Amino acid sequence: MRGFLCACLLCCSLAAQEQSLNPQPALAGNGSFYVSGIVYRYVVGTDYTVVAAAHTVLNHKFVAVKVRVYNLGQHSVTVKPEDVKVDDTLASQALRQISSTELARRMRRPYNWARLGVTPVGGQSDEASPMSEQMSPQLFDMMRAMAARASSSPTPMLSGGRSVLYTDTPGALPSRAAVTPRDCDTVCRLRNREAVSPDVLAQLQRQTSPDFVEQYAFLANTITPQSDADGVLYFPLPKLERSAPARDASKTGTVRLTVPVGEETFQLVLTVE
Repeated sequence: MRGFLCACLLCCSLAAQEQSLNPQPALAGNGSFYVSGIVYRYVVGTDYTVVAAAHTVLNHKFVAVKVRVYNLGQHSVTVKPEDVKVDDTLASQALRQISSTELARRMRRPYNWARLGVTPVGGQSDEASPMSEQMSPQLFDMMRAMAARASSSPTPMLSGGRSVLYTDTPGALPSRAAVTPRDCDTVCRLRNREAVSPDVLAQLQRQTSPDFVEQYAFLANTITPQSDADGVLYFPLPKLERSAPARDASKTGTVRLTVPVGEETFQLVLTVE
């Protein structure tokens, strides 16, 4: 009996030594990366991964929070915008979510166009456009014909109605497909996914339309295994403070984002500029 116990102890010590020589890969946990000057935070859970970024939009009147949820599990999961919470860490208070429909309704009011930097419906007229003064009549007519053909097409050019550049020549436009190298790690894969997606936060910092705000809103989605869903949530501007004593230093703030997904809850602290 004593000899059997000694043999068991010896086997356990050898197994422990072998495991220490070959450690198991650690989970990615959490981290950050940049896309076009905007910092994205991510948290890797057991079955899901959440990526998010925040920035002031619409003439710095609101903050837009872009959220993407990856389902890496074996079962579908439903994520709803009303379950997502955002807290202003400087003011120590929760921010009330503004639906994309409500925000678009405010943007459609003419007296808010200048305040929110709204592009009026239909854009500028041909005579008022500075672009039309600089391009040749032939090029201008060709662009108008292309736009008319794209808008009258019976089939959408892209799912969800998101517009793309149009050309009659195959291969004339560069491909936006993600190129993933073999040694691409977690940060590499997550960044590539955001880099090939429409740069919604950057567009919202410029003049935009109510339709654009509604088009890219974060909606309730059932995410199937090995897929993802994303969108933008809107909140009132949080408290901002100067990041440096200098008078010309930019003001920044922080918000704490809470995203429940299935049985897991993700929290990310995002910088708002």
